[in-house]
Amino acid sequence: MKIAIIGAQGVGKTTLAEQINKDYPNFKILPEAARLAKEVGYDLDQTATIDTELWLITKQIELEGTESKWVADRSCIDLLAYIHHLFPEESALIEFATKTLVPRFSNYDLVLYLPSGQFAIEDDGVRITDMKFQQAIDQQIKDILEKHKIPFIKIVGSPKERLTKVKKLIKN
Repeated sequence: MKIAIIGAQGVGKTTLAEQINKDYPNFKILPEAARLAKEVGYDLDQTATIDTELWLITKQIELEGTESKWVADRSCIDLLAYIHHLFPEESALIEFATKTLVPRFSNYDLVLYLPSGQFAIEDDGVRITDMKFQQAIDQQIKDILEKHKIPFIKIVGSPKERLTKVKKLIKN
């Protein structure tokens, strides 16, 4: 089973992925491509370049192809949302990203959407804490879900409530 946890920065994706892994250790947590990009020197969010996005596309595809049973706190869906928001005038990048990423959406067995506005954004030194940016990315994600008719489950509530909902989904 491949579980994609999607949402803007700071909505609790990593927390939920870690909780799932704790209760289901056979689900490997995929590293977050954006954090890996930052580690090798790429700028993220509003300072990202086209080169950053191309690196992220390659890395996300590589990560998602490594295991048969995983949970990811980022996915090709999120990546496409960030590209649409950050590079709206770069039609060649958007076209390439769409053709490359959209076919991979069907690989997800379960898509868990965590909406923005549930928690304050914690500053971890990597993610941007701008609420307007978070809301803009959230809207892009919702637009992609709708446009590509991606089946998803909206997960809200406290971290404990979220995990309870996900455990019921995994059992079914």
